[in-house]
Amino acid sequence: MLKHNSSTIVVFQSKEYNNFEMVNGNRALNQKKISRIIKEIESGNDMLSYYPIQVRVENEKLKILDGQHRYFISKKLKRPIYYILVTENKSMSDIAKVNSNVEKWKAQDFINCYIQQKNNDYNKLQEFLDMYKINIGTTLRLLTNGNPGTEGSSPELTKIFEHGLLKITHWDEAIEIANDCKRFEKFLYWRDRAFIIAIYRVKKAALISIDDLVSNFNKRPEMLVKQVSQKDYIYNLEQLVNVGKQKRIVIS
Repeated sequence: MLKHNSSTIVVFQSKEYNNFEMVNGNRALNQKKISRIIKEIESGNDMLSYYPIQVRVENEKLKILDGQHRYFISKKLKRPIYYILVTENKSMSDIAKVNSNVEKWKAQDFINCYIQQKNNDYNKLQEFLDMYKINIGTTLRLLTNGNPGTEGSSPELTKIFEHGLLKITHWDEAIEIANDCKRFEKFLYWRDRAFIIAIYRVKKAALISIDDLVSNFNKRPEMLVKQVSQKDYIYNLEQLVNVGKQKRIVIS
């Protein structure tokens, strides 16, 4: 026979919608998700009471830590808000982690979260992304290391970013590398990590200037094609530079 043990967690309900407030850092509401859930509820599949939102009491308000979509839907449909009181003092990174575990957050969700928390490093990160639209992984490496790193992921850096601990220490170096790569913007894939690594290594080798490399590229832009690795990009760039040359030029 099944035995059911009582829980010490109490689920409350309320229609006092104005008692609830979003926390700075809550993810932006997804209107498609809201419409989908409302459609489910209106078809008879109302599960709101089985998934209470999590709140904490702060300044006589119930701050929503998790469940902003359920709150919004309940309010819109004039249904009771089912909620659990969280007594632990959760940091913003704790709240972000809980939200991400329930429904995977995108990088932009974490950025928005910490920008709302007045974290200037994430403001700078957003500024860089807006300027160059380089993927988040490469951008994080550039801003924290001053170089694009190696091909592949960096779990430790991802963890730092998601926990709100990002520190931008190499802004000028990142801007310099990004600007050098952008000079090849006639090439559709100039934002590829492998291409950025290739340009960085050519710069470090200092066997040819970026000015000369760009000049050769502008003469024959069709010769630069998408490659699978930074080594292939360097070889491709060397081919481009050596057109018509009797003595081969090595660039890295």
